[in-house]
Amino acid sequence: MAKIKIHNLFSTPDQALITIRVEERKVEYLPPILYAFREEGISIPFIVQSIDRNGNFNQSLAIARKDLDWVKAAFQEGLDLAQPPAIEIRKEVALITLYGPHFGEIPGIASRIFSALAVDAVEILALSASFNSSLLVVPLELLSQTLRSLNRIFEIPPK
Repeated sequence: MAKIKIHNLFSTPDQALITIRVEERKVEYLPPILYAFREEGISIPFIVQSIDRNGNFNQSLAIARKDLDWVKAAFQEGLDLAQPPAIEIRKEVALITLYGPHFGEIPGIASRIFSALAVDAVEILALSASFNSSLLVVPLELLSQTLRSLNRIFEIPPK
């Protein structure tokens, strides 16, 4: 199968992935958390929200690893919340952004990404896709392997 042409690929190492879990009907915790991040000047280059089968909200977001100490302290202090939500932190992740812009016209982009990375045993921590791009979150130690795997299926322009 021919490689898929893309316009660009960006990788951003030195990120952390934070997953926030809040109980059903406790979604009011999320705006103060995001407000605190904004007030502290913490950028969130990746964010996704989902609801699990128990009705709990799960929000995963990536931040620069340099901001992790502030985030941990903020959660330990409760961010002025009645009850802090449960959080899980992966300290060393990388973000990889693939920019199409024609991905919406090509069926099976996500399938090819998952297949290529599965062959090389690359763990995908999160994946988002749109009509023109895909963003992957992978463990930092697998960044080089991930890029090699993606190079097999995408025609990546030289930098």
